[in-house]
Amino acid sequence: MLITNTEEKIIKKEMEKLKNRIVLTVFTDFITNKSEKERRRTIESERVLGILNKLEELSQGKLNIKELSIKENQDKTEMYNIRNIPTIMFQSSENNNNNNNNKELIRYTANLEGNQLIPFLKSVLYYSGVNPFYKDQIITNLKNIKRSEITLFISQTCAYCPQVIPIVNSFAIISNGKIKVEIIDVNAHPDIAMKHKISGVPHTIINKKKHLYGLFSPQDLLDNLTMGKRDFSGMYS
Repeated sequence: MLITNTEEKIIKKEMEKLKNRIVLTVFTDFITNKSEKERRRTIESERVLGILNKLEELSQGKLNIKELSIKENQDKTEMYNIRNIPTIMFQSSENNNNNNNNKELIRYTANLEGNQLIPFLKSVLYYSGVNPFYKDQIITNLKNIKRSEITLFISQTCAYCPQVIPIVNSFAIISNGKIKVEIIDVNAHPDIAMKHKISGVPHTIINKKKHLYGLFSPQDLLDNLTMGKRDFSGMYS
């Protein structure tokens, strides 16, 4: 994957903001040859891994990319029920301590190119410990939120997707997995989009029932997750 000079400058600037050391796991379909010097992957996996490796390179040691293969690491593939590749996983902070029982926070099956790069970088920053301005509101309302799953459908040409991606991801990170998020690119996975009858993006599904169409704010998402029982005190923290 070729990254433009402008994109590299953006990545470098954002990676300098990382707060704590983090690990991202990416599942690809590599097969190691007999000499163990080369790994063969599909084009899609190579493109995503190319961007992730650039993030790692420019992170000054704060980001580590751990690549697993659905063909050579079948135990992990089955453990996390990996259905599509490439899949990027954000896991609980125990991941940085090499814990084998990590909670999944975010499952990312998008290609990171185009307008998906910046929101992904923002999500990585949140994952490293950089706080979104609405963190206190989320923490205040966690007691009013049941364990939830959010599925967000996006595309590279979507005008509003870059604004909602960091929002849903921040909820997963701050809640430490009480709210779990899956991001799906409709162009990369049209079969999944068709299964869920997705006709436009961004399209957000909460707990397989509630649908949000288009742009929304953190407060809108809180209202839906708390089912109208939002505590407003966190707004003034």
